[in-house]
Amino acid sequence: MSVASHTPDASRGLHGQPRQRGSVAVMFIVSVIVIFGFFALALDLSRVYNRTIEMQNVADTVALAAAAELNGTAAGVSRALLRASERFVTLPGTVVGGVSYNYSTLTMEWSDAAIAFGTTPAGPWVDAGTAAANSEGLLFARVDTGRLDPAYGDIQAIFLPVLAPATRTVSTAATAVAGRSAIKVVPMGVCAMRPERARDHKGELEEYGFRRGAAYDLMQLNPESTAAGSTFLIDPLVPPGTVGAASATSATAAAPFICTGTMAMARVTGGDVVVSSPFPLSELFSSFNSRFENYTAPCTPASAPPDTNIKEYKYDNGSVPWMSAQPLGQAAAQSLAEGKRWTVVGPDDTPAGTTNVQYGPLWSYAKAARFSAYSPGVPEPANGYGTFGTGDWGTLYSQGTPTATGYPTTTPYAQTSGQHFRAPGRRGVSGRRVLNVPLLACPVTGNHAAILGIGRFFMTVQADATTLVGEFGGLVNEQSLGSNVKLYP
Repeated sequence: MSVASHTPDASRGLHGQPRQRGSVAVMFIVSVIVIFGFFALALDLSRVYNRTIEMQNVADTVALAAAAELNGTAAGVSRALLRASERFVTLPGTVVGGVSYNYSTLTMEWSDAAIAFGTTPAGPWVDAGTAAANSEGLLFARVDTGRLDPAYGDIQAIFLPVLAPATRTVSTAATAVAGRSAIKVVPMGVCAMRPERARDHKGELEEYGFRRGAAYDLMQLNPESTAAGSTFLIDPLVPPGTVGAASATSATAAAPFICTGTMAMARVTGGDVVVSSPFPLSELFSSFNSRFENYTAPCTPASAPPDTNIKEYKYDNGSVPWMSAQPLGQAAAQSLAEGKRWTVVGPDDTPAGTTNVQYGPLWSYAKAARFSAYSPGVPEPANGYGTFGTGDWGTLYSQGTPTATGYPTTTPYAQTSGQHFRAPGRRGVSGRRVLNVPLLACPVTGNHAAILGIGRFFMTVQADATTLVGEFGGLVNEQSLGSNVKLYP
């Protein structure tokens, strides 16, 4: 019996099954195509994502730069447009400008059509031309890269058209809104001494009843009564005009804002602010004193640096040598004429019998301004109004007539050396001793008050538990007091 020989069939496997070599090859090729397809898709998506991020960075950068210049004036709008365009200028010796795209290989050109301005982070928005003509209250900038050349945001897709034939070009754009989040105004309010914004006080400019160069104890003013000073703690977290809001702030919560001299809002006018009375100076006076490099919690040098000149001008220790006669007090003496808690410097005529030592230290920070230099509705010039000289004291302060000796050319505070100057031990910030204090329309009823204006009060000395002395330095436009510009969602 013969045994038939068995020759394996090359087309079959070990057990006689058909080989899968061809099928595997097909599957491999298909898999490679799919894998490369996903790679291509991922590349498309990553390019789209990167371009979106690039456009967002451009919008954020330009919005922040523009918003930092806005102060409610046409000049502020002009500077905002300039700062926006500067971000697109190609720097000398570089290939790209301040902003670029396509992995920082291509430059972009600016257009004012891409920016709009508003009074709130939510708008309404007006274009650059409209903003320049009507700038009041415009404190926020909105940048839309979609209003630049559309090509900046376009991505030419590689694999997406396979899945969606119409998707050959993917367009990206981004918007950003920026504006101030704080204002350099202390959360303390005092009553305006008179309702008029400006008055001719025998040739001198008087503002809401205050006279420049005169020192006031801010805790002892009341144009409505002689009983006690009328003072208010303003809630630093509730924007003006918030309907139905009641103050929930406390001295502890307000202390950090006293340290920095700011409130967490874009502006303090446009509606009533939330207040409580009286102002708790006994709990907050140490926070004011950070300006003199005297620190207690929660103030820190990082957030509340000292002034560049921390010299105190104390009436009783020889620190006001420009006053020929040593004053009797740190502020102008109190006057209770006409049933009001005023001082001998006003707002009305100095009472008969006032002596030269009752005026307190005069002109340590500011000089009396001439009313003739004032024009209603016209901002104060950058270099200030025209002022009087110490030779005019006999006219300005006719009762008792204080006199000056060796008064410096500018003011004692403005000195950078000598007997009127003291440097802090760490880096200081000029003007930190100036408190921007809201002047309220009094009497105040309930827990809401209207702000008529903001007065600059220079701290001549450190505060204590009962006394906060400020020399009046004039009114300040609130829109020039912006601080802490940020991006809004």
